[in-house]
Amino acid sequence: MIVVWVFIAQVLFNIFKVLEIRYTLQHNVPKLLLNSVWINLVALVVTYYSLDELFKGNFFVIVFYISGGVIGKYLGMKIEVTKPTKRRKGFKLLEYF
Repeated sequence: MIVVWVFIAQVLFNIFKVLEIRYTLQHNVPKLLLNSVWINLVALVVTYYSLDELFKGNFFVIVFYISGGVIGKYLGMKIEVTKPTKRRKGFKLLEYF
């Protein structure tokens, strides 16, 4: 059961890390600061539970830790945080700057 919590926390951590990069590039300070709070809380949880399991000899938690990280990065890249803008030639692009 703990490995599921490690997986979920690692997914959330990586989503928040991707959003941190986007908010930094957008110079969106309020969202960046709130996102930093969530990053630190989730990092604390995932570190505690994953190390606790490793010290108990459950090395299977590493699989959930790594897979949660990969899935979290993928989901973070799929989240749209900006509104699409229309360029002169009719193409819609996401503005990150």
